[in-house]
Order: sequence, then C-alpha cells, then structure tokens
Amino acid sequence: MNEYEKKLLNDKNELSTMNNLLRKYQFSEEFLIKTRLYYDSWKCLKTQTNLSADFCFKYLYDRPDLDSADDWSDYNDVYRYLKQRNLSDEEISKAFMKREDN
Repeated sequence: MNEYEKKLLNDKNELSTMNNLLRKYQFSEEFLIKTRLYYDSWKCLKTQTNLSADFCFKYLYDRPDLDSADDWSDYNDVYRYLKQRNLSDEEISKAFMKREDN
C-alpha cells in the first residue's frame, strides 16, 4: 500500500468519495479490499486497470450486500473486464470456480 492509500484509510470523509477517487487514481487490491464498503463494484471495474481475476470474483462479483440495488456486477461484467485484460476463458473459469470453493 502506498502513502496516499495509507492516508486515505485514516480519513473517512475522503473515503466517502471513493467512487470519484477511483476515476482519478489506480489503487492496490489491498487498499480496495480495506475500503470495499465505500465504492460500487461496477465503478471499480470501469476504472481500475490491473485487478486480478481472484479479486474480481471474490470482492466485486454479485455483491448486492455491498452495492446499491441497481449497481452490482454480474458474471458478464467481470468476464468482459478480464477479457480486456487478455485472460483466457480457462483462467477466468478457474478463478470463478475458486471463488465458489470459498
């Protein structure tokens, strides 16, 4: 985690604008995990460019408990994101199945 991320963790007012911050900065997965309550999953998929398949399926996929009712990410959203990152169907399927094992 970089210094900016550490600073943000201590500033709840700033964290309340995470959906906007996602557009401006690339964050580490470690930071995104710790701040998961402060942003919508589909906005994270739209703005962050280097998320792992495991992260996407564990923390972003199908999470209406963390996102607003109309702003959660389904399998196709995650699949499209991962295909843009040049992951194979096999890699995506493996990450999805790993998520179901947890």
